[in-house]
Amino acid sequence: MSDQIMYIDEMELGYIHLLKGVNREAVKGLLDLCTIRDLQPEEILLSPARSNRTVYLLLSGQLRVHLHSIDTDPIALLDPGESVGEMSTIDHQMTSAFVVANKPCKILAMDEDILWSLVQSSHDAACNLLFILVKRLRHTDAVIASYTEIGDQYEQYGSVDALTGLHNRHWLDNMLKRLCARSSTDNKPLSLIMIDIDHFKEFNDHFGHLYGDHVLYSVARTISDLLRPTEIIARYGGDEFIVLLPDLDITVAKMVAKRLHRGVMERIPAMPDGRNIPHPTISVGVAEMQTGQTPEMLIDAADKALYRAKDMGRNCIAV
Repeated sequence: MSDQIMYIDEMELGYIHLLKGVNREAVKGLLDLCTIRDLQPEEILLSPARSNRTVYLLLSGQLRVHLHSIDTDPIALLDPGESVGEMSTIDHQMTSAFVVANKPCKILAMDEDILWSLVQSSHDAACNLLFILVKRLRHTDAVIASYTEIGDQYEQYGSVDALTGLHNRHWLDNMLKRLCARSSTDNKPLSLIMIDIDHFKEFNDHFGHLYGDHVLYSVARTISDLLRPTEIIARYGGDEFIVLLPDLDITVAKMVAKRLHRGVMERIPAMPDGRNIPHPTISVGVAEMQTGQTPEMLIDAADKALYRAKDMGRNCIAV
């Protein structure tokens, strides 16, 4: 995805639903602050469990929206004029779906501050945004209603960890099976990173579970923010996380692990009452899928690497 100097013609602006009826001369200064991005087919714009503070307005091309995986059928196709990213930009919650380029796309990227300035300066833009959100909610209701089997409903609502907002163990097990099968069929690498917060039980015992929950959430958000769209994180259980790295071998996986380890070391979690607490550290195990391995064997290999990191004194990475 590339960023370009702002240039779009009046016809392209006319497609944008958010700008319907808006005096574009009056908001030209705000539009000039936006950037244009080009996406190639299959390039990922948004992915689940990531923070997002940008609304993307589609000028040309087409975007697909997938709930759980880009390998599943899309729940929506977005055409020129439509937008994506409004909900996460407004409520500051993590994104809930994959958004992928179905064709070459030209996108107007509008950051959060610009969006609010536009809404405050234009009554028409505010009404348009409200209409877009209502339409989005109605579409969500329709998607939920389409899950007629109760098992599908439980799967839909049971794939996210309530505390961290990450994918949970149930989702991880299903995704890892698919990725392992694809790796074997396509003869492509698949790596896995297992992360454990050091001495977390002792921390909980000393500071209490409320502080422990804040540390878990902070570490989860830090790791998630540092991942690229194709790098997928899930909460494995307790204070352990797993990062799936499709198409990446052990060499690149170690580089990703170093990026995550460094990021956790550099970010200090904020406690609700401003209280100072020990900075959390993490131990990391890295493994690459080998020929004939099952998903369980791959997790076991990463788990053994994690224990080697602990044996080395924790706060480090092992393979």
